[in-house]
Amino acid sequence: MWWKKKGSKEEREKVVGYSRSKLFPWNFIFKDVAEDAVEHFVPYATQMCEAKGIEKGSIGIEEVKEVITREVKEAVDDYLFDPDDKEMIRMHGKFVAEYPFAFSQCLAYVILYRLGLKLEEVVDVKSISDLLGQDVTEIRKGEFFIRDFISKEGSKAMKVFAKSILDKKVITAGGDCIGSVGDIIFADETGKVEELVINHLKGTGLKKGRVSMGDVRLNMYSKNIVLKSSNYRK
Repeated sequence: MWWKKKGSKEEREKVVGYSRSKLFPWNFIFKDVAEDAVEHFVPYATQMCEAKGIEKGSIGIEEVKEVITREVKEAVDDYLFDPDDKEMIRMHGKFVAEYPFAFSQCLAYVILYRLGLKLEEVVDVKSISDLLGQDVTEIRKGEFFIRDFISKEGSKAMKVFAKSILDKKVITAGGDCIGSVGDIIFADETGKVEELVINHLKGTGLKKGRVSMGDVRLNMYSKNIVLKSSNYRK
């Protein structure tokens, strides 16, 4: 299978090396990626931000770098956990190998777009591009392209998210599967996803439970729902 070749040991080692660099996460975000990969991953990045309530006014400008760093780290960690995940291959097809870089880039720019910020308001683009040996003009062109695509396609993403998240496995932070997503609860006032209804596995003695979106970490690599706690008991 060609995608397994693309997810080779050499490719994984490259991702590991980038993740340990002092220039993380900007080395992922500034990496040159194909335009069709951007078009593929922008909706997934938008879904992530929608589900987490990342929008104008939700995060102070002094926290933005920390949020971008955290979200990119989680995305990269998800990839490294299982690069050959079958669900991921089904979701991302020919873009599998580009996930760590293309999705990270889309995620960072979607976060900035939804907060009403530009990259240069958060980080010194020129200094980092010099350290990476990359053309700052090309970096800016990439930002313009992604922002333009976000504005055209972003509004469709939440509908896709709501449909695709149903029946996905719910896993504790310790790696135990406790069930699957049976339903989604939206907030009346905002229309945002507020809670997930969990259908518990047979034999647990439990039928249904609810978890707040604040207690979960979405995995956009396989779309599993990962709880922030290992001791879920609802």
